[in-house]
Amino acid sequence: MGLDRLMRKLFGTIPQIDLDRSMVRTRIPRPVTFDFVDLADQVKRTNVRTLAVHLEATAEVQDGKVILQPTGQAFPLEGKAPADPGPARRRVKVHDWAGGAARLEVVP
Repeated sequence: MGLDRLMRKLFGTIPQIDLDRSMVRTRIPRPVTFDFVDLADQVKRTNVRTLAVHLEATAEVQDGKVILQPTGQAFPLEGKAPADPGPARRRVKVHDWAGGAARLEVVP
């Protein structure tokens, strides 16, 4: 399957693909910087439609930005900041990932 091969190539791990739930989950063992436009384009080339992008990573919220650790890659915050903005393991939803202006929403 093309999507399996793509995830292995991009992140170096075997993805969990659940076609019934239209979901792909992969663990990324090393720090990476994300280019969501490129990711969406590569997924599209495998004839799969991307409905949403979620991340679980160590991140902090500072000055209206979500900063992913340890890369320091920052994205504008979408929605309300969490009560504790310091570095913590967080689940985030990516907004406007295909449009090139990705914003991250911290999901409680």
